[in-house]
Amino acid sequence: MANLAPFLEPLVPGVSPAVSAWLKGLKEVELHLDRWAFDLSDEGFWWRPKEGLNPIGGLVRHITGSSLRLLSYAFPQELPDWARKGREWELQGEPEAKEVVEARFREVWARLLSAFQSLREEELGQEVPVGTQGLKAPRAHILHHLVEHAQHHAGQIIYARKLLG
Repeated sequence: MANLAPFLEPLVPGVSPAVSAWLKGLKEVELHLDRWAFDLSDEGFWWRPKEGLNPIGGLVRHITGSSLRLLSYAFPQELPDWARKGREWELQGEPEAKEVVEARFREVWARLLSAFQSLREEELGQEVPVGTQGLKAPRAHILHHLVEHAQHHAGQIIYARKLLG
């Protein structure tokens, strides 16, 4: 039964079922990017289906940056300069070498997986500050949103790649 979709795999040992599901969701995003984004040429990686629409490379940058920012809300930490540039740069900024974007994604994804695997059940319900508006949310909601947001944009990458041919 090789190559099962992550959601069909057994629970991840040592974490709650919810955290296991999130880990499977993160793994699925990585599998989608491996299949639909990382084998493209630089030209294909930065192709836009229409002027003003997001290129695959921009979506990968956004998945990476937004996921790291959301993780930093759940577990406060310093962000690298590139992650502070924000959504507009990620989606519409100047293209970079695909290898740079992919390496950044892989580094962040390893960090995310490690953080999720070290989560303790009692941490999930803790309210933490989100963003600059003084709002708070349960850590579990932030982490759930992180996975959903990454999945959402992975779907856009799949669609764009199918348009590219």
